[in-house]
Amino acid sequence: MSTPFFSLVTVCYNAEGSIENTLQSAREQTCRDFENVVVDGASSDGTLDVVRLFDDLPVVLSSEPDKGIYDAMNKGIAKACGEVLYFLNADDRLHNPEVLAQVKRVFAQHPEVDLVWGNVVYDRPDGTSDHRTFGHIHPQNLVFLDLNHQGAFARRQLFERVGVFNTDFRINADYDWFLRVLGSGAAWRYEDIDIARFHTGGAHARNIQKLRDERHAVRMQYIHPLHYRIGALAHNLRHKAQRLGRILTGKEKL
Repeated sequence: MSTPFFSLVTVCYNAEGSIENTLQSAREQTCRDFENVVVDGASSDGTLDVVRLFDDLPVVLSSEPDKGIYDAMNKGIAKACGEVLYFLNADDRLHNPEVLAQVKRVFAQHPEVDLVWGNVVYDRPDGTSDHRTFGHIHPQNLVFLDLNHQGAFARRQLFERVGVFNTDFRINADYDWFLRVLGSGAAWRYEDIDIARFHTGGAHARNIQKLRDERHAVRMQYIHPLHYRIGALAHNLRHKAQRLGRILTGKEKL
């Protein structure tokens, strides 16, 4: 069997009610050059039964207890065979059937690039959604901002070079990894492509204060507290000025 270009890594635990949509979004892809690595945390519901319904896909399945989501994601990295890895949460799904085909073309056209990211649609529990773009992100401002890992594809060599996820962080290890990657000088590229639909009701949203406290701890590894306060203030002022400009030009309402 030839090595797949993509490894889609899905970690899950008791995801019987949501993982079908996740795997269905993989099944619908026009690009078939991928494997699905499903890392289950020893679910007690019917998660594995649902996964087995997708035996037409190249599924690599493991099921055992883990020490949290990032421990499971690291297991997925170890099991993955693809050249490019993508983490597709069991509550989320690829945005449309052309996502993998579009991203593969980007890597083919830019072989020097190790990390590619695009846009993410945030689906809220109340049925509303928010389309977020990340074209403004670069190595100098990420420490003040955010990058959703559901929008990013990374070459395997990045994990070999900068390491895997730091499991000391329970909610923000992906953010820490992005800061390490961009700080390492890795070649990256933003593409205006809608990558995923991201469900906002996960663990990151259930304890906002814990999320913020840990996010701050991550940031303080990479920037002096005083520099962070000054930079964050500048970014907030810039954001308010940009919003005022959109309001004045009629592009946004109050």
